Amino acid sequence: MLASCLPPATMTVVGAKCRDFIKPLSGCEQPLIACSRLAVFYVPKEWYIGKMKKRLVIANWKMYIQSPEAAKGFVAGLKRKTKNINNVEVWIAPPFTVLPLLKGVKVGAQTVAAHAEGAYTGDVSATMVKHAGASFAIIGHSERRAFGLTNEQVHAQLAAAAGAGLVPVLCVGERERTQDGSHFSVIEEQLTSALRGAQSLSSKLVVAYEPVWAIGKSAAEAMQQEELQETVIFIRKILADILGRAGARKVRILYGGSVEGANAHPLITEGGVGGFLVGHASAELDSFVEILKACQK
Repeated sequence: MLASCLPPATMTVVGAKCRDFIKPLSGCEQPLIACSRLAVFYVPKEWYIGKMKKRLVIANWKMYIQSPEAAKGFVAGLKRKTKNINNVEVWIAPPFTVLPLLKGVKVGAQTVAAHAEGAYTGDVSATMVKHAGASFAIIGHSERRAFGLTNEQVHAQLAAAAGAGLVPVLCVGERERTQDGSHFSVIEEQLTSALRGAQSLSSKLVVAYEPVWAIGKSAAEAMQQEELQETVIFIRKILADILGRAGARKVRILYGGSVEGANAHPLITEGGVGGFLVGHASAELDSFVEILKACQK
């Protein structure tokens, strides 16, 4: 089944969870869907990629770079090695302790508290990290969810970050990929819960898809571009349900999960994402620069 009002050159055929999946696009009257246990449908590539700006790569340093000297040295080396890299934005999420020390680069928090203020020993509010120089915050990272972070808490953290003027980088992803497509329900629940009442955020929101099962694997064992493309289409569809189609196209969708120089290029060119959320490799300067080079248009 191929809708005549959409040029074949812009089509991609993918499999996805069986449901009322893709509504009519570009003035088409009929839904572009053939449904069995898995649905096969046709969508224009420019729709699921969204309104692409520069490609975006976020370095999540976790606890790998700890001292002020190492952090400043990394940023200095990064600037030196990326002078000729164009069309790629680089954001860095360092530990809280070095966040205010990094200059000349966009920095953000690896998490924020769900509360704005109060008796919450050890928590760091979105307003605090904003004052420390942060312009974004990672929300709902899989490692935080593994510690017990719930969907409701992710929703509260996202609201707190947005309320403080930070760009929320919302992380979603399944723990395991299933043959029957039931893992899509996990992603849908994470998105709908986190973005409840957040229709005004579409121009600022970043979504990072990080399948837990792919983390820590080699490039060959991790997610392939065809699987990634399928999931990006699904995420964009759910975003369209929540934010409206125009709003959904404004959202940048990144991928995180064993991103290396070896697989970055096919993932960015064929996977439908607008960039990456990079973990361990982002704390190794040469490895990180290779990923940035792969992202050049």
